[in-house]
Amino acid sequence: MAFFKNFKSVTYCVAQWADHISEEELRKEADWLQKYIGIDKVYLETFRGSFAKKEQILMIKKVLQEYGIEVSGGITTVTPDLNESDKKRHRLFETFCYCNEPMRARLKEVSEYTAGFFDEFIIDDFFFTQCMCDDCRKEKGNRSWEEFRLAKMKEVSENLIIKPAKKVNPDIKIIIKYPNWRESYQETGYNPAEQKDIFDGIYTGTETRHGAQQDQHLPRYLSYSLPRYMENASPDRNGGGWFDPFECDRIDSYLEQAYLTAFAKCKEIMMFCWPALYNNKRATPLGFQYNKLDKILSSCDNPIGLPVYIPFNSQGEDHLEDYLGMIGIPCDPTPYFPKNGSVLITASSLKDKDIVSKVQKFVADGGKVFATSGFMIGALKAEENGGQKISEITSIRYRDRRLDADEFQVTVSGLYGRNYVKSSCPVSFPLLEHRNNASWSKINAGHGEYHESIVMYETYGQGIFEVINLPDMPSRIRDLPKEVLTALRFELLGGGKIWIDGGYGVSLFTYDNDTFGLYCYTNDGCAPVDFNIHIKGKVEKLSIIPDDDHMPKWRPMEIKPLYTKALDFHGEETESVFHTRIIPGDFQFFKIGL
Repeated sequence: MAFFKNFKSVTYCVAQWADHISEEELRKEADWLQKYIGIDKVYLETFRGSFAKKEQILMIKKVLQEYGIEVSGGITTVTPDLNESDKKRHRLFETFCYCNEPMRARLKEVSEYTAGFFDEFIIDDFFFTQCMCDDCRKEKGNRSWEEFRLAKMKEVSENLIIKPAKKVNPDIKIIIKYPNWRESYQETGYNPAEQKDIFDGIYTGTETRHGAQQDQHLPRYLSYSLPRYMENASPDRNGGGWFDPFECDRIDSYLEQAYLTAFAKCKEIMMFCWPALYNNKRATPLGFQYNKLDKILSSCDNPIGLPVYIPFNSQGEDHLEDYLGMIGIPCDPTPYFPKNGSVLITASSLKDKDIVSKVQKFVADGGKVFATSGFMIGALKAEENGGQKISEITSIRYRDRRLDADEFQVTVSGLYGRNYVKSSCPVSFPLLEHRNNASWSKINAGHGEYHESIVMYETYGQGIFEVINLPDMPSRIRDLPKEVLTALRFELLGGGKIWIDGGYGVSLFTYDNDTFGLYCYTNDGCAPVDFNIHIKGKVEKLSIIPDDDHMPKWRPMEIKPLYTKALDFHGEETESVFHTRIIPGDFQFFKIGL
């Protein structure tokens, strides 16, 4: 019987652990994990540089099934040197060289071995290559490394993983897990554009750990945005989100990976891995919190947000959507350009060679496009070199100048004109020039008597083209005054149904059935946050979605609006404003009551 209704609680057992665990130890550890978390499913690894013994795999599988735990397989494609010549091949993390015949034969053997035990297995996220040995360089030829590796890993997927496994077990389902470093997929051979159609399912790494104290650049909102991207890439085929307890110096840094993975409505929540979870104080709160998440998610339908167009195999302004997500802008990244509505385009969008013509048609037909400064700079430079003319849509130009700003002029929503505010420190932007009255500024920034626009727009056809100039270092978004952040939320949500005011560090998660959630991140010096929730229209109340079947009677279950105000001079549009307070590490979910 499943522990939770809205997701499976899942963990992974690595081959070296599997090869040495005794049945007595296994039962002891299983008792602990079932007590504190509740495990629905395990992926049992058969290979991680060496094979787990057959008798151990069968013993573990039998014991776990006695506990009512579903068992699938797993492999990790790392290997020690297979012969003397391999020592000349320098590779990161002992990943395979897929031009080396002994290694190719070993991978085929791994796939066949695993298919003999299970009807499903997952490939951990070392299924990539960065080998530049003589054999790889020769086979690559005149292609770029990206072209070579994308083609090579597709071939490896089909011929060394899928075909051998299905020959042994025609019913086998094989899942490819994509790592948390999406911006680098194409450089290492990860190829979701094609692999999503040749594997039976996909999976997503949602590890973010401690944002400032780990080796990779992984903003914490990634635990939500990346599974949303993969779900949009291959609807209903993203099996789950996968995170670990490593480099999580705060328990909340670990737990929030689970929260955001759940908010993305992943089917499975994978906690890597069994031996790292057992007796770990970071794991003990999970079962308690999973029960709360499960209760809340029963009231939430499909996640929605601002579409962010990130084509397959693209890179540029990496993780910008995550920094925006962490200031309360619900982002929904997608590899497909939308047909209507609104969309945010970044430097990554320039991977699409037809992006300018797509934007031109989209806006002319009534859509609203938000273009980042990175997109504009790239598009303008491309135009100078004979590319499509972004100047058809906008008067903005870039002259390789910088803008250091600590003073801001903000147009506020509603009828209240401009605010003039200062930041606590200077923030650097690229300087984008626009022509007064050809386009119009909504937010200005600068110092003293020199200011330029950092949010500007112009009309084209039936739609709006708006440029959002963001700081050179995306994490400096948090240093912008709260009035600027509030104005950015209002703009990027298109004056949409819901937005929040206030400073940095609260994410907003929206769903298509008039429900939404808030999460407050734990940062150095963090404290409870007071802010307002703005909802378009006349809303009588916000109902708090309960996280328990037995809520105490003294706990308020709804919030009444502070006030309702007009958003235009004619009073045809209104907004209802609610106040709330949230503690770092906590989440709150609401149902909008009309």
